[in-house]
Amino acid sequence: MNMKRYLSQSMLFTLTIIACFTATLQAHAQQPKTYESQVSYQKSVQPAIQVDLPYPSDVVESSIKEYMARNGWKGASSRGYKVYRNMKLDNSDTSLSDLHIMVDRKSSRDKSNSIVTVLAARAGEDPATRTGKDAVMMNKIAAFMEKMLPAIEAADLEDRIKTQEGDTKKAQNKLGNLHDEQGSLEKKIRNTEDDLKQNKADQIKETQAMQSSVKNDDAAMKKSHKKLDKLLDDQTSLQKKLAKYQADLEQNKKNQEFQRTAAGQQQQTLDSLKTLRKH
Repeated sequence: MNMKRYLSQSMLFTLTIIACFTATLQAHAQQPKTYESQVSYQKSVQPAIQVDLPYPSDVVESSIKEYMARNGWKGASSRGYKVYRNMKLDNSDTSLSDLHIMVDRKSSRDKSNSIVTVLAARAGEDPATRTGKDAVMMNKIAAFMEKMLPAIEAADLEDRIKTQEGDTKKAQNKLGNLHDEQGSLEKKIRNTEDDLKQNKADQIKETQAMQSSVKNDDAAMKKSHKKLDKLLDDQTSLQKKLAKYQADLEQNKKNQEFQRTAAGQQQQTLDSLKTLRKH
């Protein structure tokens, strides 16, 4: 990795982290508001309360389920909605209501935003049979949902923190692996350097053996010559291996520098997300 490419990747990573955190800040700085709408339901058009949320639909759906369960309400699936029966929408209610809640993506390609649709009916009533609009009930549904929104926001934040904790751990593990790899490469370099030293010592030994047998023993000289040729081939191989290990070590140190910065930025993002928690 050359320096220009390294700086380019480092800058791109930094900008990505900033963009993700900015998006999180914007999402949690906004105050979603409910609004009245009309939706199709079982071949009828019914008044509904809706709210657009800058959170993934799975997070919203699970947080609504948890919120309702904490308050003693358990939902059952019906016609694409989760139905919570026999509820009081506020303390002033003298009659019970059924809430029909559906969570969808804002659009099929948008995984980050969702829309919540709420239909209401009197306890045991089929919403499809309702005619007209009960303004009082609509206002109570809107108030009920807006009271729930902080819990949904908190659930989204915890989901982001959990994801960021995973990303931070992954970056730290990668840095640790690079550090381990450095130790392994340094050991390989030391061992190869030792092998080269031994190889050179063996070459000197075989050269001396050749010189001593040059006049007296042709067979011994040929044997020493063959050994020396192999030692020279081994030396070339060891030198190539050493050069590769040294190049790998240099690249490893650059990668560690980049990954150390990346892990630090991931940790900063995690710490910043945690500061958004409301105690």
